[in-house]
Amino acid sequence: MSDHEFKWAEGTLGQGFSSYAAHLGVKPKDAVFINSLVVNPAGPTWRMTATDDLEGISTGFVLGVSGPGATALHFPLSRQQQSYVQTYLSDGGTLKSVEPVGVGRRYPEASIITALNAQIHNPETRDLLSGKVLVNSYVTEEVEHLAGMAGARTLMDNSTFLKFVGKEYLHKIAADEGFDVPPGVVISQPDETAAKVSELWQTINRLGLDPDHTKVWIKPTSLSGGQGVFSRPGADENSVSTAFFSIAQAYKDCGFYEDNESPVNASRPFSGIRRFMPIVMEVDVSRIPGAVRKLDDVAINAIISDAGVTYVESTPFDAPDGEYVGSRLPQKEDEKLVHPAKVAADKLMNRMWREGYRGYLGVDAVMVEQTNGEIKAYLNDINARLCGATPLIGLSHKAEEKLGFRPHAYSTKMKLALPEGCTDAFSAVTERLDGYLYRGAETGYTGIVPTVVDVPPGSGKISVRIAVIGKDAAHLQKMRSFLGFGNGH
Repeated sequence: MSDHEFKWAEGTLGQGFSSYAAHLGVKPKDAVFINSLVVNPAGPTWRMTATDDLEGISTGFVLGVSGPGATALHFPLSRQQQSYVQTYLSDGGTLKSVEPVGVGRRYPEASIITALNAQIHNPETRDLLSGKVLVNSYVTEEVEHLAGMAGARTLMDNSTFLKFVGKEYLHKIAADEGFDVPPGVVISQPDETAAKVSELWQTINRLGLDPDHTKVWIKPTSLSGGQGVFSRPGADENSVSTAFFSIAQAYKDCGFYEDNESPVNASRPFSGIRRFMPIVMEVDVSRIPGAVRKLDDVAINAIISDAGVTYVESTPFDAPDGEYVGSRLPQKEDEKLVHPAKVAADKLMNRMWREGYRGYLGVDAVMVEQTNGEIKAYLNDINARLCGATPLIGLSHKAEEKLGFRPHAYSTKMKLALPEGCTDAFSAVTERLDGYLYRGAETGYTGIVPTVVDVPPGSGKISVRIAVIGKDAAHLQKMRSFLGFGNGH
């Protein structure tokens, strides 16, 4: 272990949103928590929410993290899910439904902020928001507009927020703050692509590697859950061009081109673009000389207020091919793994605090075992928002407070086939979980919690994000076996 002296304070999310408010220096009654569904206010929004009745991502961060005195807004739930949340998860918090402005499933229709702006002249809406701090995942211009109209305020303004959402921010400050990022380049303008690809090849050559056979990651700005991230077996021209074409298509879907009706030019994919979001190209760190093997990725979760940084949890996670699957709660034996990531994140987060970031964030690190036996952390992403592991952390911390010891827990996603004629996906999930469904005190604050029930349109299959809380490793494994996942994290 290093002798690094941490600058941050430490806290928990055991009281959910009420804990979050306290770490922000805000009284819970003065905060309104909103999950607005926006992946990036100025970036690709490929899939916001995909549910039969808008039960899902809009409520995923409410589940397990509500708390006394706090108000959280969500789109309407099914009757069965509303009952489950109020009975086993709300813990004294106020969960208020907001009617969507339409049936659309993409931004801006699938946004609570859009709905609130449409309802701002309703006295009930103004009373709900007046004088409050609006705490949402993305500080967009429409959030600022809403706050101004309602006599509320945001944690920071849109221009400050946008400084931190791009993956290029890490590359800009890494050397100054003394943490490692994967070797790579940042494409800030579309006319830089050829020169930056050449620069990447030079970087790979300096590492003593062959560009054509060195795995690289090509990442557009701030997509959620790994969407839009490309891994390529080499940085050869064909592999890079294919990734650029796909990114350009996503940008066109967002209306970033002067002419968004014409097809993307395969040889010049960014020709005619009027709003270009930076692209990061990085060498896979497991290929760097001195690396023995890649270990689990680790996310460092924290909350930044005017007073400073409050660390809340480290969560090792699975992200095969860059797409987030789930996280786990670390135990004592994981300290060697997570410590280097905490040291690096402490340096980064204090810089973000000084530059004005306010709110929740998760910083991702790729962990690599070195030939000298040490573990090295490469910071590779800032999730400037509530994260996929947030419900798991809130549920686990609540269980730890109630039980008096640290539980064993993880989150993942599972797929289920809906029964023919099923009209309530949430009930189908809870029936499938049978006696393992989390029921708060009734089940000793352990069990399986469905946090996002995702029903793609026209599909009889659903994808379910779950948090699994066990009193010990054996209990956790029993639930894993029940779910059909076998051994492992």
